[in-house]
Amino acid sequence: MSLVEHDSWDIEYEGCERLRHQILVLLNQRRQLGGTAAAPEYVRLTSSIEASLEQLRKDVSHLKVALDNDILWELCPAEELQRRRINYDKLASQLREADAKYTSSTRADQLPASSSSVWQGASAAAPGRPQDVAALRQQQEAILEHQNRGLEVLSATISRQRNLATQLGDEVEDQNNILDNLANTMDRVELGVQRETRSISQVNRRDSTWGYWLVIVSLFVAIIVVILL
Repeated sequence: MSLVEHDSWDIEYEGCERLRHQILVLLNQRRQLGGTAAAPEYVRLTSSIEASLEQLRKDVSHLKVALDNDILWELCPAEELQRRRINYDKLASQLREADAKYTSSTRADQLPASSSSVWQGASAAAPGRPQDVAALRQQQEAILEHQNRGLEVLSATISRQRNLATQLGDEVEDQNNILDNLANTMDRVELGVQRETRSISQVNRRDSTWGYWLVIVSLFVAIIVVILL
């Protein structure tokens, strides 16, 4: 089993940690704008945060599936499974905190934005539109790259599961062959026991017959002796 297959869960977990840290950086950058919800930079950061949060939810969900699979098939030592449970619980809690922080900060930033003029917001957003498109495209490319890495890790995990299933099938087949050989041996032993039992029965019958003849001869000799005397 290769190192990539063995550490696939940890690689995915580290990727989730990096993505979570990136979300926190984006949230901090957006907070420093002072709640200017109509500004192009604020819109760009908001779009990046939403896309990153959605990707993080998917990655954390995949981590849970992989962890449940490891627990079901007992693919890792108990200490390693316990460590992964703790890391997953911590990551899931941090994801909920990031979601809550994003929601609360967005609501707080929308309050001052609602009091400003709609035309002012439109005029402020218009000059920055090309930058928004380029930034969103760059963010989408980063997300696609992250998804590709996740797919590579998933492919490695599936390959490992396939190899384990093949090994399990070979082991089951070997055990079936052993059981068949054992059954054949038991049949031969049973036939041998039956044959020996019949032989012993014949010997016992022969021994009983000789005893009868001995008694008869003894009685005959006794009768002759009595007659002669």
